[in-house]
Amino acid sequence: MIVKVLYFAAAEELASRKSEQMEVAEGDSVGQLAMRILRAHPALVPISGSVRFTVNLTVASEDTKLGDGDEVGVLPPVAGG
Repeated sequence: MIVKVLYFAAAEELASRKSEQMEVAEGDSVGQLAMRILRAHPALVPISGSVRFTVNLTVASEDTKLGDGDEVGVLPPVAGG
């Protein structure tokens, strides 16, 4: 199965890309995909504890199961002033 991963703000900078397609196995979760993303983009490790994910525009937990064609957003922490 293929999912589209979208990187936003600092995650985009650290991953050096706006998006990519990643292969996942049937039954894989957001948490499993997150580990795959960190292996592919080690520069994301420093912010990994505070990154949030969305699946098809809905905030997702690490246990959320992925399906073929899902769109996964990688949302870094946001600072404001």
